[in-house]
Amino acid sequence: MTSLTLIILAGGLGTRFGGPKQFFPLGPNDECLFHYSLFHAMQNGVDRLILLTRSEVLPQAQEAVKGLPIPIEIVLQKTPNGKPRGTAHAVISCLPALETDQAIVINADDYYRAATFIATQKLSHAHPQAATVPYLLKNTLSEYGGVSRAICTIEDDYLVDIQETHKIVRAGDHANGEANGQSINVALDAPVSMNCFLLSRSLIELMAQYVQEKLDNQTSAEITLPDFLQHEINHSDLKVHTMLSDSEWFGLTFKEDIDSVKSRLKQLHKSGMLPPRLW
Repeated sequence: MTSLTLIILAGGLGTRFGGPKQFFPLGPNDECLFHYSLFHAMQNGVDRLILLTRSEVLPQAQEAVKGLPIPIEIVLQKTPNGKPRGTAHAVISCLPALETDQAIVINADDYYRAATFIATQKLSHAHPQAATVPYLLKNTLSEYGGVSRAICTIEDDYLVDIQETHKIVRAGDHANGEANGQSINVALDAPVSMNCFLLSRSLIELMAQYVQEKLDNQTSAEITLPDFLQHEINHSDLKVHTMLSDSEWFGLTFKEDIDSVKSRLKQLHKSGMLPPRLW
């Protein structure tokens, strides 16, 4: 079995939520959402965890990893003026702690379900430079407000375009959002990235060069994974393998999401789809 590291991005500000949602207790035993993703990941080849966070919430991060049955390293992302520099910068911050040739990257405040990690393990067997498991937009929306998603264009199981889109809300049989300052319509069955990527160490090293160039030129305050992948697709013919998930996503975007997430997790435990305790 391929050895995989799980990089969990837990450095966000949680502006719309009102605080560090990545460590908010939600499960019946006060589990955070990332505990559930880790549980599924460990069943599918992951044997090491890197938790990326900020110094401002380090005590919460340390408390959240107590008792986890896996080697763990907490990495702190530098946040000038208290603001993270984006997901690409977050991932490259983990390079010194990365000991495997491949890593899965996910958000701490999203629940990706078991099927996602079954897919990433299958994808990892081919040792791609990059792969992703997108979801259908309709399975990722919140009823409490607009969300940000990276809209994907896929051809023959490869990613050809990925565009950060914000303030996405359902509008009847489609969704509305904003991309590059323009209002756009998005199909509800459009594939979207939930920041679930399989990346080779060599690609992350290349991403470090890309990020440093951006920082040196001060061309962007926030440098995202989709930005980097699109750049490499356009300029280096990077092949990003995809395996679409039809699972329903849920996660924390707004405080109003708390009760729904707690209820759904409780039901998953009660139904036997999750054990009474994760470990």
